[in-house]
Amino acid sequence: MRKPAFATIFIAFVALLLTSCNNSLKHQVETINSQCPIDLGVLGEVTKVDLDGRTIVYHVSTNSNVLKISRLEDHINDVKQGILLNFVDDKTSLTQFIAAQCNIRYEYTDAQTGEQLVVNISKDELKNAEALVGNDMELSRRRIENFVATGRLQLPMQVDEVTTLTDIFAEGDNVGYVYTIDESAVPSDTLNQRIGVLKESISESLKHNDLSMTMLIDALAKDHKGLIYRYNMSKSEKTFDITFTPEEVVRIQLQQQQ
Repeated sequence: MRKPAFATIFIAFVALLLTSCNNSLKHQVETINSQCPIDLGVLGEVTKVDLDGRTIVYHVSTNSNVLKISRLEDHINDVKQGILLNFVDDKTSLTQFIAAQCNIRYEYTDAQTGEQLVVNISKDELKNAEALVGNDMELSRRRIENFVATGRLQLPMQVDEVTTLTDIFAEGDNVGYVYTIDESAVPSDTLNQRIGVLKESISESLKHNDLSMTMLIDALAKDHKGLIYRYNMSKSEKTFDITFTPEEVVRIQLQQQQ
């Protein structure tokens, strides 16, 4: 039995559309690969991208000294949210992925241990994320929440011989880092005398920090929030705060962009 002419035309159109979409996906993969390695801050770096059917696969190499994959396994949604927020910033790629109706898969591999974590993102989840495009306030709010949630998964973190990062918090109009200082190595009086110098050093480092911190500063500036570095002394339990007001955060953001 012969197919009606309109059915034949429709089938041919679908076949042409699928071929066009596949070619588009291949082109996007080639473009992304030309940019690799892509820095993801504390999450490592994208080493390559390939195509599995209609799924674009990002291969990410991580460093267990900075991020332990095992700590992420029970927090897949937080990791996924962070990925989606990054795609919202990359409006061109997000639009192209949605048009191609593709899925995304991130495969994280610890470069030292070989441990792996897979995060799948559906085409519908990409489409839902598109609603945040242009909504800077909501995007910044969600980015700050995600930064705190995923940052806490890495704690405690030994920063140097005397300093341990023990908490990250969002409180009122501030986001804060909490450190514990080994007071046997750095007396509280010494730290108190050097607060001004320490703030200047932190301010300078923020201007040239990694991708994660750059994105946080941008989110804080847009949401008009400040940044606190809180130092707890290990013996006397004295606490010293170094605070960057929302206005100071905006100045740091502008300096990062220069």
